Amino acid sequence: MGRRFALALSLLGCSALSLPAAAQERIVSIGPATTELILALGGEQSLVATDISSVEPKNLPRVGYHRALSAEGILSLAPTRLIGSDEMGPAPALDQLRRAGVAVSVLETAPTLANLNQRIDTLAKLLNDPAAGAALKAEIQTQTDQLAAQAKQNKPLKVAFLLLHKGQPTSIAGGNTTASALLTLAGGINPVDQLSDYKPVSAEALIKLQPDLVLVSGRDWQQYQDPQTVLAQVPALAATPAGKNRAIHAIDGHALQGGLSLTSLQQANQIAKWIKLGS
Repeated sequence: MGRRFALALSLLGCSALSLPAAAQERIVSIGPATTELILALGGEQSLVATDISSVEPKNLPRVGYHRALSAEGILSLAPTRLIGSDEMGPAPALDQLRRAGVAVSVLETAPTLANLNQRIDTLAKLLNDPAAGAALKAEIQTQTDQLAAQAKQNKPLKVAFLLLHKGQPTSIAGGNTTASALLTLAGGINPVDQLSDYKPVSAEALIKLQPDLVLVSGRDWQQYQDPQTVLAQVPALAATPAGKNRAIHAIDGHALQGGLSLTSLQQANQIAKWIKLGS
């Protein structure tokens, strides 16, 4: 397993299990959240391909972007099942796969732990190992309990989560987003919790919010690991506590796809550490 997925499993204390009963399935997994759950449940031997956003496993073919799938490319791999979130598509490609006899399992997503547990139950059933699902959910509960305990010890900080794309307005995460769920799990306070989805935010509004900590992500999230890069793109942050203290951190964009995931929880754990430093 690659380093990033190994870190996620280490965080949750999970290990892959063997699932001989599911080995005859030929599964194409779409989306990093779905793929890492299949791997954590021991279903790697059933995978024949993933999409390009799934980091692991590295030795499998990639069938394209999760929102722009090609039915022909997927069918060439002779899968028995396609599994992905409700973000995958387009719908005509999924319909073509169904007509060709491929079972298409669409997992509803939401930025909640209840939804994450529901997806685990569904996948564990498809992989014929409900015990693995129960074990994974127990480990997740332990991790979230630890996050909650840490949050009680920290000073509550205002945490703004920004999406940055060059050439586009800066957006801020509202209360119903996976980004907001991450910072809330970590014990932060989203100052725009009343908003829905991601909304453009002006320089004046950012300054007025006065965030203590700023988290950033985007398609090229790695470039924002240097706070100075973020300040150059969003100069208004220099007039906030986060900017003055260089409390600006990049978040792995994979953590925002397909609802809460193992990577999401890994990132929430890291956010909790940043909040602790600022408390």
